[in-house]
Amino acid sequence: MSEKLNRDRVRLGLIGLGSGWEETYRDALARLQKRVCVRVVYDPVEARARTVAAELDADVVPGLRQAIVRPTVQGLLVLDLGWCGAGALGLISRCNKPVFLAKPVLEQLVTLSKFPESNRTAEAAETAVSWVDDWLMPEMGLRFTPASCRLRELMAAKIGAVQQIQIECNRSVGTEVISGLVDWCSNLMGHDPSGVVHSEDTATVTASCQLEFRAVSPSTMSRRATLIQRSNGDNSIRITVECEQGCATLTDRTKISWQNSTESADEVLTGERSEIDILIDQFCRRAIGGLNPVARFSEYIRAVKIAQSLRQNVL
Repeated sequence: MSEKLNRDRVRLGLIGLGSGWEETYRDALARLQKRVCVRVVYDPVEARARTVAAELDADVVPGLRQAIVRPTVQGLLVLDLGWCGAGALGLISRCNKPVFLAKPVLEQLVTLSKFPESNRTAEAAETAVSWVDDWLMPEMGLRFTPASCRLRELMAAKIGAVQQIQIECNRSVGTEVISGLVDWCSNLMGHDPSGVVHSEDTATVTASCQLEFRAVSPSTMSRRATLIQRSNGDNSIRITVECEQGCATLTDRTKISWQNSTESADEVLTGERSEIDILIDQFCRRAIGGLNPVARFSEYIRAVKIAQSLRQNVL
């Protein structure tokens, strides 16, 4: 590979491997090899780190700190922390480099939201949270599934702005799934919910959570997203979106059905870019100074808190 191509690619450090590396991230980085260059690999299991580093023509470092301070690294992909645990999270968050946080570390990273508590003034706490937001990009993949991307295209061209969202899922889904759905609704609506209302119907063994969103303009009605959790049925998730000029239903990450007053279609989007490809590409743009909007750590924290409150109300 030419030296020019190496210089043009975004230089990343890879921290932690685990099952996610084989299942998801290896293939994504391979597809993005013209844009991404992994320069450093660290994993608590040294033999695993050496194997992956050899595949990527990267250096192995013996510790987490060495990976973080490497001057040639422009950003960090944190895929798994293994036995390093929460003690490594503070170090990573203070590395002064953009950090992509994969799903396996997000629950651990929630504890970082508490670090401003050592500062006794509201101003110091606000500064700390803002600073974390500048560097940490959580993997909010539901925003960029092929079906979600197609929905935004349809909203712009065929069915208009979103008015109501209804999500149906099983009660057995975990907090991580619920928080992703909450974030998806907030992102589609364009802002955080202004209120959350919980309810439960014992007769139908159904629990629901309504996220209230402010109206787009004073002349329009308020908008809401309703999450319905049932005790029966499979683990599939069905999302119905009512818009100004039509509606759409998402039943899978690659499947969407939609209709308006004159048209309708059932689409399967298996040939589109994956959400992981899009997220890593966005992260690389941010790592080299781009201003493109990306998911923020504070958004993830807010979504998790709503998801936790829902589970507390239905369990």
